Amino acid sequence: MRPSTPTTPQTPEPPQPGPQEILLRAEHISKRFGITQALDDVSVSFRKGEVHALMGENGAGKSTLGKVIAGLHRADTGTVTILDPTGAPRVLRPGSIDDAFDAGVRLVHQELAQCPNLSVAENLSLHDIPTTRLGLVDRRAMNDRAARLVHKLDPGIDVETPLGRLAPGRRQICQIAAALDDDRAAGKAGARVIVLDEPTSSLSIAEADRLLEITRRLAAEGITIIYVSHRMGEIFAVCDRVTVLRDGRYIATSVVAAIDEPTLVEQMIGRRLQAPGPRSNPPASTAAGNENESAALRELAGGPGRSRSAGEALLEVRDLNSPGRLRGISLQVRAGEIVGLGGLVGSGRSEVLDAVFALDRRASGDVRVAGRAVNLASPGARGGPISCGVGYVPEDRRLQGLFFQLGCDENIVTPVMPRLARMLGIRSAAHERAVVDERLREFQVKCSSPAALPGSLSGGNQQKLLIARWMGKSSRVLLLDEPTRGIDVGTKSEIYRLVRAAAESGAAVLLVSSEMPELLALSDRILVMCEGRITGELTGAEMTQANILRLATIESKAGRSAAG
Repeated sequence: MRPSTPTTPQTPEPPQPGPQEILLRAEHISKRFGITQALDDVSVSFRKGEVHALMGENGAGKSTLGKVIAGLHRADTGTVTILDPTGAPRVLRPGSIDDAFDAGVRLVHQELAQCPNLSVAENLSLHDIPTTRLGLVDRRAMNDRAARLVHKLDPGIDVETPLGRLAPGRRQICQIAAALDDDRAAGKAGARVIVLDEPTSSLSIAEADRLLEITRRLAAEGITIIYVSHRMGEIFAVCDRVTVLRDGRYIATSVVAAIDEPTLVEQMIGRRLQAPGPRSNPPASTAAGNENESAALRELAGGPGRSRSAGEALLEVRDLNSPGRLRGISLQVRAGEIVGLGGLVGSGRSEVLDAVFALDRRASGDVRVAGRAVNLASPGARGGPISCGVGYVPEDRRLQGLFFQLGCDENIVTPVMPRLARMLGIRSAAHERAVVDERLREFQVKCSSPAALPGSLSGGNQQKLLIARWMGKSSRVLLLDEPTRGIDVGTKSEIYRLVRAAAESGAAVLLVSSEMPELLALSDRILVMCEGRITGELTGAEMTQANILRLATIESKAGRSAAG
């Protein structure tokens, strides 16, 4: 049960400017899903042309509020009011996507809702395919309209290219471009409010910076951006104000330039992690804010200055190769050690984990766990990674990780079912139930029952469920690929401590993270990759963002120099 009052006093929203500066108001919004009170009397106002962040832990209600504003959810109580182009207030019809769209409110979902086999132009026209007088598809009109929208944001995108061939950053740009459709001839109003839900969660640093630049440009044109993100660096880089929700309740709205990371984290999770310090001007890009964020994440992970001493080499990889993916990868991870894999998107980091876990059938090389050779035929083969004590948390929990048709209990016991079975392979319900209860309790997975489907859990609890599957006593080596992608700072804190605890109990951890602060905060040492090779190792004071980026681009620079 949620406490009847928040753990810290609610802070009233700061005094607002004149009504002419407020474009949209969400007032006294409440929304319940079954027994869960997702929003509880929340009131927030949004100014014209500002980037306004919504922050909070998973389940805090920020995405629900965005969907209520966009008409995707119908609020139980409360109103959403927007000024029409003449300045007159217009109350949006609750739960009406069409009414919100007609008023200029757009929602860009976190998950890319696109058809990768179709062209960019075809994707942008799925809702309204232009036709000729003969009823045939008017491809010229379709391409022209798509180009008009997409080239506002990125002139380098060819709208006739299949969407699946574009990098994730450009695919996200196309999704935002679709929200800008202002074909008034067809009776469509232009976008005036855009809700961006975790727009950079799967992007590289360069792609994220480009998207932040586009966000600021849209705001400068007078569009109000409601920005949902868990990345602190982005909030301080691009946002004007930030509103924090916790347990479905409004906590505070602050001017970003007047607040620091520790105070913001305290508002989100209800406890202080470190003493606040004065904050200078907001950084100009996500990269510029990473050093401050790394310090905050070290506090979340249990503080700096770990004194673990690494033990025997548990994971040994020698001359691991995969055509077009990996070239001569050799590494070692000792018991009690967290080794980070750094590099840019496409450098081969995830491919290393896939190969070690026998998911890459073309990979060759020698992988050993505690001196024992691992059979790379398949993860569950005799003598394969699972039987050798290797656990793998993949990058995409939806497509690669969880079984959404099975309950939480089945998801947890799947890898260890053979070891829990009785004679003749008959499943032992009692043994399985004991393991499930222990894991759900230890990893604090919040679910209505052990048999609940993963789809009923918040993103953070889904991630903890996936980690609970692999982070058991039988896992001696943990392969973690983006273990905190798309989850809030409070759940990150829990996962960081679980990873630290696993290492301290003697596991060897190989970690991939595109969030530079996270990589720096968790790793004992970092191996940097570029174009399928390890280009360097960083330890101690050498572990900085500048050094990681230098090694992550060293091979590309060499290639350009040779070509010149």
